[in-house]
Amino acid sequence: MKRIRIVAQREIENFFDHPTAYILMVAFLGLGLFLTFRSIYALGVASLRPLFDLLPWLFAVFIPAMTMRSVAEERRTGTIEWLSSYPLDELEILLGKLIGNWIFVILTLLGTLPMAVGILLFSEADPGIMLAQYIGALLLAIQGVAIGLWASTATKNQVTAFILATSVSFLLVFIGTPVVLYGLTPLVGTALSRLSVMGHFENVARGVIDLRDVVYFLSTAGLFLAMAVGLLVKQRLSQQRQSYQRLRIGVTTLLGLVVVINLLGGNIRGRFDLTREDLYTLSSGSKETLSNLSDLVTLKLFISDALPSELQPTLRDVRDLISDLNRAGGDNFVVEI
Repeated sequence: MKRIRIVAQREIENFFDHPTAYILMVAFLGLGLFLTFRSIYALGVASLRPLFDLLPWLFAVFIPAMTMRSVAEERRTGTIEWLSSYPLDELEILLGKLIGNWIFVILTLLGTLPMAVGILLFSEADPGIMLAQYIGALLLAIQGVAIGLWASTATKNQVTAFILATSVSFLLVFIGTPVVLYGLTPLVGTALSRLSVMGHFENVARGVIDLRDVVYFLSTAGLFLAMAVGLLVKQRLSQQRQSYQRLRIGVTTLLGLVVVINLLGGNIRGRFDLTREDLYTLSSGSKETLSNLSDLVTLKLFISDALPSELQPTLRDVRDLISDLNRAGGDNFVVEI
């Protein structure tokens, strides 16, 4: 753990030794200020929602620009071999870089806190929703950093690493937008929605920390980190060696597991409603009424086979609500789908 911390500390120091870090921070915070005050003056709404609505798109550019030199520059200058000469394995090197880059994103997000505090003090904004938005931003950031490190490990050219990471990040965001999902079959649309950043981040940003969304961000981050480790090990080991073959099989297996878990993760249960009035949680009165049902109540949910893909997140919310009703109602509450 100490060695990982040393690598992370070195990574943070490298950031602040270059003007690029300051330029990125100022650009991000400037855009955040613009979006917030535009919402206040143009729409009369004091909220950070405009910033967080665009955050997946902003991070798709901001984080690759931040991570593009992390490994690529070390490979180009040969310092990655110098690092490898220390008692550090590839996983420790990349974990340290992941933590260092993630901390830099956190420091940048901290720059938006004065706006958040001002909005909470002078408006009726829901602090629970705002907290969930920041938690979602941290989850989104660690996924983006892992993608950026993978791209930076794949090439010695910083520009190529930036383009590669940006392309993958944009793809994960874009496949969950209505312009892509519209007109697709429900099966394909649901699959894309579950693999996309948008459906998961939008759910967290509304004030609900759902275990399915946490699993998505952490599993994809772990996948890209594992692929980055595989690329570093590949440079050291012969592709014919048995240890490298085992690593390649392991990474491929992990890829399949991540895809399957997120495609079939609809049954994962567990969430925290952080909204002020528990907007997405059954009230105590509802629970009491359901637990004291004197007769059998049947709820039928009809789902069209041609349900538009863009409505899949709403369907997930409805299923969750029905599941809560079913648990509270016990044997006297029957659900038919």
